Amino acid sequence: MRKTGLSTFVNKKSLPFAVKPWVLFNKAVMKKTWITWILLTVALSLTFVAEGQNGLKLRLSGNTTRFMSEPQGTEINYYKVENFLSSGIPYTDFTDKALLGVEAEIMTSLSDKVWLGFEVSKANFSGENDSPSLFNFQFTEYLELMSLDTLLEFPTRWINNHPLTYNTSLVNLSGTFRIYPLSGTIFRPFVKFTAGLSLISTELRLKLPELWYADVADNENDKPLLPVLFSRGTDSSEKGIFPAFTAGAGLGFEFQITPKIAAYADANLMMVNADITDGKPNWDYNAETGKLVHFNTRGNIRKIGFGLVYTLGENMPVMGSGSSGKGKGRAGRQHPYLPFYEIID
Repeated sequence: MRKTGLSTFVNKKSLPFAVKPWVLFNKAVMKKTWITWILLTVALSLTFVAEGQNGLKLRLSGNTTRFMSEPQGTEINYYKVENFLSSGIPYTDFTDKALLGVEAEIMTSLSDKVWLGFEVSKANFSGENDSPSLFNFQFTEYLELMSLDTLLEFPTRWINNHPLTYNTSLVNLSGTFRIYPLSGTIFRPFVKFTAGLSLISTELRLKLPELWYADVADNENDKPLLPVLFSRGTDSSEKGIFPAFTAGAGLGFEFQITPKIAAYADANLMMVNADITDGKPNWDYNAETGKLVHFNTRGNIRKIGFGLVYTLGENMPVMGSGSSGKGKGRAGRQHPYLPFYEIID
């Protein structure tokens, strides 16, 4: 196994971080406020459309999700990071991988061409880097990679560029809006828009912890703790899941197999308003103050869904009694998606 170019430790007093307590308090209050409004808006919207709906469907799907980019995530490097980048030690970018997830959705129609829904999904993705650079957050208290002096019980943070891997999970609660240009056919393409809340769990850890264990062994009396650089909402973290606003758009289709069942697929590009979707929090270096300041950004992810849609009912309002007399009797009616079928009530 190859040992990479740098591994050192730093004590707490030398960390150049700057976090203003009142700023964190204001951000927490604002975050709770807009999260509450999002959930309230989704709930009221579904209640409103349920009174006049003329169709109800259930979708069950799998998905694959992959991290794409952080368009606002370019950091102003801390001078020690800048020195590393110019030192000649080779480094590479993360290789991002798509993992499997699941999703379920209740869909209700405003018309034959317009449908609203409420979607609950679990998305997973990961990344690896065998020759990473250094990162600004490693010079702040966000760095969790520590050893413990067994005699003095004094923790030490470790900065290194050993191989890394991250795993991120998103639980998404989203309202959806679909437009079907061809509503009365077997093959029905659609345009999809989503907005809602993502609950983020992430962990950035050493891919080969044994390399770091060897470094720690050089320090007498030191015991390595978890080989984790940063975590949020996981078993190895004291910090809970991170809530973030999410919005996206995509294309997809339904293909009717039977009068009740349709095959489903879609592809979406989503924006998550969080800087930790790739496992690394973002910090900027202020050369005038000599401090590192945390900043938020958005992460772009790609999600592909595939599954089945089941028609629960047609002309069946969830609330209220609906139109009296409609749909009763023995008269035949045409299925809206398969014109050549006649269904007898």
